[in-house]
Amino acid sequence: MENRNPGFFYTLAAFLACTLFLAGCSVIPIRTSPKYALEDLYKRINYRTDGRYRVVSLFYATTRTIDYAQGPSPEFKPELAGETTYGSLDVRMDPRLKIGTMLPDKLKKNGLIELDKNEKLDGDVFIERLSAAIKASPHKSILIVVFGYKDGFESTAMKAAYFEYMLDFNTPVLLFDWPGDQPLNIGGYLKARSLAAASGPRLADVIARVVREIAPEKVWITASSLGCQVVSDAFDTLYTYPDFADPGREIDHVLLAAPDVSRDEFDDKFKKEFDALSKNLTAYVASDDNALLMSGLINQEEKLGRPRVRIKDPEQLEETRGLLYLKSLDPERFTVIDVTPVNKSSFKHGYCLECPEFYDDFYMRILGAKPNVNRSLYLLKFKNDADYWVMQSAD
Repeated sequence: MENRNPGFFYTLAAFLACTLFLAGCSVIPIRTSPKYALEDLYKRINYRTDGRYRVVSLFYATTRTIDYAQGPSPEFKPELAGETTYGSLDVRMDPRLKIGTMLPDKLKKNGLIELDKNEKLDGDVFIERLSAAIKASPHKSILIVVFGYKDGFESTAMKAAYFEYMLDFNTPVLLFDWPGDQPLNIGGYLKARSLAAASGPRLADVIARVVREIAPEKVWITASSLGCQVVSDAFDTLYTYPDFADPGREIDHVLLAAPDVSRDEFDDKFKKEFDALSKNLTAYVASDDNALLMSGLINQEEKLGRPRVRIKDPEQLEETRGLLYLKSLDPERFTVIDVTPVNKSSFKHGYCLECPEFYDDFYMRILGAKPNVNRSLYLLKFKNDADYWVMQSAD
């Protein structure tokens, strides 16, 4: 009997159409998400747990005199040794620790951070272990850290581990330690400057050995305050080595925070050496840096990390003739970042450890992200087309 119900035919037609459509989908090309190499993905810091603590490891090279006869722990003295000592150490971090005022003694007293295993290493063993750590890292990289005036070895090591932990980036960290813990007076500061200069060639030898014997794919160097003087003098020495002064640049990025280096010295030496040795350089500066103000008064010179603000044009800094001179020659490789708007750190000087915005920007610098990707930065331009970035708070 013939079915004359029109609804039946509509249902049958719809069913056949859906069947044909689904069959066709098997041959329709489907767009898939792009594939990423595992080594390109974000990698967080390696650590192990010990009770409630997280334990991070770092390597160190120090120019200090070390006394091994003072009980179970060696004494790292504020004196320059005849040779560089190598080692590795573990640092225990309480996971409640947050980015903020960095006072190593107070954090240690409150049980938030403390040194654990400290092992002196023979030079060859040091290179062997550091090489293994670099080859096991996602970017086959190393981050060399140099701090400035005031702190002893223990405090400096805690600061390095704190920086490593808060940066939360998986790369071996090498602390280059020098006897910067001199008396907190004019004479002590001047002595620290002379020891920084004397330690520079020793840092150069460490860098040269790492590059020659391990050959990391990425070499990053960061220094703060008077530690930047150590790096400047290290570059002065590296520039005399034929294999470093050649056209190839062995260092990927140098990042200087609150650099306690005279502008004249930077103009005379460091610019040409940087051009020969490093692919990129970033300088973080703050016009309200009180520590560099005192340093400039003591040395009767203008400091690289504390530019003066023009009274008639306060949004533009006076670095056009200094820092920005190099940027105008090679704007793709040189970046100037003013952190004044976010600088709430101790003495307006310790922002490299105490400002979250600094960590975010630092992470993007070493991975090569363009400055305009960072929402914490905005751009100011000069009349001569040189420019610099100003860091702003996320609040």
